[in-house]
This record gives sequence, C-alpha cells and structure tokens, in this order.
Amino acid sequence: MPELIEGSLSEGWSLTPEVGPRLHLITDSEIFGWERPQPRQRHQPIVEAPEAPYADLHPGDWVVHVDHGIGRFTGLVQRQLDGLEREFLVLEYLDGDQLFVPIHQADRLTRYIGPDNQLPSATRLGGSEWPQTKEKVRSAVEDVARELLDLYSKRQVAKGHSFAQDSTWLKELEASFPYIETEDQLRAIQEVKQDMENDRPMDRLLCGDVGYGKTEVALRAAFKAVLDDKQVALLVPTTVLAQQHFETFQHRLAAFPVTVEMLSRFRTSREQDEIISRLRKGAVDIVIGTHRLLQQDVEFKDLGLVIIDEEQRFGVSHKEYLKKLRTEVDVLTLTALPSHAHCIWPSPG
Repeated sequence: MPELIEGSLSEGWSLTPEVGPRLHLITDSEIFGWERPQPRQRHQPIVEAPEAPYADLHPGDWVVHVDHGIGRFTGLVQRQLDGLEREFLVLEYLDGDQLFVPIHQADRLTRYIGPDNQLPSATRLGGSEWPQTKEKVRSAVEDVARELLDLYSKRQVAKGHSFAQDSTWLKELEASFPYIETEDQLRAIQEVKQDMENDRPMDRLLCGDVGYGKTEVALRAAFKAVLDDKQVALLVPTTVLAQQHFETFQHRLAAFPVTVEMLSRFRTSREQDEIISRLRKGAVDIVIGTHRLLQQDVEFKDLGLVIIDEEQRFGVSHKEYLKKLRTEVDVLTLTALPSHAHCIWPSPG
C-alpha cells in the first residue's frame, strides 16, 4: 500500500519495481496545465550611468528641451571650447536652426511623448512660442489641481458602502490562484480590501508591469463586492482587452454563482439591450466593457465598485464621468509602469 506524502514536485515520474505493479506519479501541473513558479523578486534599482539620459536616443528622435522646446535630435558632435575638446548633443529646430547641448546638460532633455503617436512640430528657436506653451501647461496643471482638491474634499465627507470582511468563498477563490503571489501583490490586495471595508469611497491606483498580477487583484476586489450583493463594472479601453478580461473572470469564477457579462462590439445590439436590461434588474453581477459602459442607457441596480484599466486612454468626456463616480462608489484604477519597474504597488487613496 503506497504512503501518501504532501509535497511539491516540478514533474511526475514512473517507477518499475522488481516485484509488484508499475507505479506512476502525475503532478497537478501536468493534469491541469499550470505550474506554481517561484515568487518574483522585487527589482533592485541600480545607480544610473552618466550617459543614461541620452544613451537610447537615435538620430531623428524628437526631444524636448526644458528651456527651448521641441526639436529633433541629429547626433553627437565634438567641438573645441576654451581649448578643450568637448562633446555636444545637436538638436535641430524650425528653419534648420541648431542647438548644441553639452552632454553634462543632457538631463535637460526628455524624449517627446505625444497623444496617439502623432509627430510634433519643431519649435522656433529663440521665439516666444515655447514660453507661452509652458505657461499654458502651468495654468492647466493648476486647474487640474483645483479640480482634484474639490474632488477629494467631497470624498472626505461622502459616505460609501463598507464591505464585509473576507468570507469563506473569497478565501476559496484566493486559494485557487495557480501562482504564488509576490510580496507587493499580497500587500496591494490587503490594502485594497482595507479600503473597501472603510465607509469612505475608495479611489486607489494600482501600478504594475504587464503580467505582474493586476488583474488578479482586481478580480478579488470584484468578488468581494459581489459577495456583498453589489454590482461591479470593469471599464477597459479596447474590445480585445474586454474579451481577455471577460474570459479570465469567467474562468476564475466558474465555481461560484456569479454572473459575468461583457458589453462591447463583440455583442450584437440585441444582446447588448438584454445585458443592459439585466443590469437594471440586478441579474448581472460583473459587467466588463469598453466606453459602451459609459453611455446614458446603461444603469445599474446597485453599483458598488468600478475598476478602470488604463484610464489615460479614455477621452475627456469619459474622464468627466469617471470623476463623478469617484465621489459615489469605490474606484480601483489599473495602469502599467515603464519597463524598468517591476512591482505592484497601490497609491494612497
């Protein structure tokens, strides 16, 4: 009679004894098709090299000089200055004007990042255009700051729903996660839960690389809300992403009585109307969708949590609607970090 011992194996094996039947051991990863990898280690930052500000620049790249505006990087050149050979970054501006930036001032340059990958126009060197642009931006930032102060002052006095502590079903869902959570992921999950159990509306930003578990954090928050008889809306910028989240949520929540639906162009008009009708009646627990979720005909019976994936990719009118939501229900926003960051970390609500 074989003795059963609980343990961890990367793969199974077969044993053929001299006497007795052949024994086969098959691991759960071979049966179910998943593995439990080692926990990811937190990325250790390293000291930045002196040439880091311009090392990844290539001739033809658009850059922004903090004092002179937008120009095109054309390369590195050497010039004599005070009898010494020195290296300069060459920027080309409107009408072919050039600016020579000493490499020790390379930190005054940043790569140009614009909306929708549109190419910019070069600034006129020495003109008044760039100072005026900076003044407009400064004014716009002040407007945004005032709006945020107004928004968060309303949140401080607003009363939200205080969700119950973790139930047995939520613990079962967490135990079924086929990976080992990172330290940052566990901390993010815990702090999101604490926010939800507070009676003040949550507004939390969750940052992390693609593939580092933001969706799992969002899924557990959504299930926690559903277990308190609240509805959840997951807003995404693209139809493809909506489909991916829909399949993930359906798979992870298949063992529980949770109704998950999707609103996007992958649904016919008739199917969308039916889903919206069920939302009003409370027959849909979690709905995942694109900007279609923000249209006026979409109503919820009892919305408790809104999850926003990549909010920066939505339009101005959509963001105005999302601002209003932040004073009414719990909001969890997911966003990706630059490639050099490898952690999940929630910002203070």
